[in-house]
Order: sequence, then structure tokens, then C-alpha cells
Amino acid sequence: MSSVMNAQPIQGAQYSRFTARPLSGSFGALISGVQVAEAIDDDALFAELRQAWLTYSALFFRDQDLTPEQHLALGARFGEVQKEGYAPSIDGLAGVWVQEYPQMYQGPVNDINWHADSSFRENPTRGSLLYALDVPVAAGDTVWADAHAAYESLSPSWKEFIDPLVAIHDAATMNVHAMIDAMGGGFLAMRQQLPPTQQPVVATHPETGRKMLFVSELMTREILGMSPRESRAVLDFLFAHQTRPEFQCRWHWEPKSLVLWDNYATIHRGIFDFGQEHRLMHRVSFHDGWRPSA
Repeated sequence: MSSVMNAQPIQGAQYSRFTARPLSGSFGALISGVQVAEAIDDDALFAELRQAWLTYSALFFRDQDLTPEQHLALGARFGEVQKEGYAPSIDGLAGVWVQEYPQMYQGPVNDINWHADSSFRENPTRGSLLYALDVPVAAGDTVWADAHAAYESLSPSWKEFIDPLVAIHDAATMNVHAMIDAMGGGFLAMRQQLPPTQQPVVATHPETGRKMLFVSELMTREILGMSPRESRAVLDFLFAHQTRPEFQCRWHWEPKSLVLWDNYATIHRGIFDFGQEHRLMHRVSFHDGWRPSA
């Protein structure tokens, strides 16, 4: 029997202020019965939501009324809001990024490959709150994958092999040519500001203590100490393994949908199947200064 079959399905947890219904056998929960904006000033509600976030790694909400000001304030409760990103912020509200499609896909930005946000930084993004304003009726989903379950399902031999490995994470791993074409000389300045970073292939979550795969096809360039062919073979296996269907949770957006995800414990990708249809999202990301370690 494969090790994947031995992975334990997630169990539902009980909360006093809302209900949490698991959305997959691995992670993720639909949260109902609450307006998340209330957690800005309600410490007890915030504590329960944060605990659910650590339990499920990704929380999904429908029918949320959330102003940009509330969105920013909520993100600040989880960590230090990231002011600079790959998308512009709302005027006067630095950190509330405006992600508007298909315009964003016409440049070097590419979130249709699996990744953990900013894993190329020494201190990666801790998590994000993504809020849908205008979305296609039947397209434009986002998929997350469980980095904990992906690691835990590996055989003991694979775990022993990859536990000590270190990889290079690079913002230009996959889309370097598009970046050069779009940015010209600015590409070199970007490389100086965001140089490649060494990260462990297997990291330990700073709050839950669970181990997780910390690689992704968009950001992980190579494994140190291996030939290019060896590195490619190992990474290709890990990329395919960590995105198996049993580790995934797919979300269909509706207006006023909100997702809060743990960027350490998951990877994600957008599905660009909506052509020229409009898709407008607001996003607040935050960090806590964690440096990945085994």
C-alpha cells in the first residue's frame, strides 16, 4: 500500500462563533455564520478564527462585506502588512493590492504555476487574505495544495533523503525572459533588490511544528550540491508529488468570497481559463519575520 493511502483525513473542529466544514480530506474549511470583519475588534472571535486557520491552513468564506479599510485592518491583526508587491495598492491604502485580470497576465506576472508567495525572500509571506469583487461566472478558480500532507505521505526513505537538502529559490526561475522583455534594464535592478535565496527543501512550521515540503515549480530553481540533471530529477518528482489531487483544495470564486491561507503550509496557483473576462480581486498579505528552517 502506498504511503499516500496512509495519510489521515482532516477531522472537523468545533467553534463557538462559526461553523467550519472541511472542504477536502487533507485541509481547508468553509467557514459559515460569521462576518470576518467583526474579528477586527473582537478578540475572542479573532482567536477562534486564527486557531481554525492553523488547523485547516486555508479558510474559505462566502458573502463577506469587507471594505478596503477593514481588509487592511484585518490583515494587520495577523501580521505586518506587506506594503510592496507585484500589484498596485489602492490610493491611500498601501498594502491593499489590486489584482485585475486579464491585464495582469499581459506582463511578467505569472501566478498560474504552483508557488508559495515570496519564497525567494529570506522572510517569506506568512499569509494572505484575498477578496473577490468581480469574477467570471464559471472560470478563474484558485487551487491550493497541502505542503504538510505532501511531506507526511512520503516514504521514510524519501524523507531521510530530502530532509537535509537545501534549494535555491529565485523569483526569475520560470519567467525570466518575460521579465527581461517587460522590464529591460530594470530587470537587473530587480535582481539586486530580490536576489535568489537558499531555503530548506523541508521546513518546520513555526507555530504547529509540523514538517512540510518547501519547494514549488515557480520559485525553486535548483538543489545545492547536485548536478543539474540530479537536481531536475528530484525537483520534478517533488513538484508532481506535492500537487497530487489528494492534497488539493479547489475554490470557485463568487463576488464577496474571501480566502485566508497559510503561505507556509500551502502552495497555490490560479487557473487562467477565463480568457478576456474581467476578474477583480483585492488582496492583503502579511509576514511575521520567520526564516524557514528544518
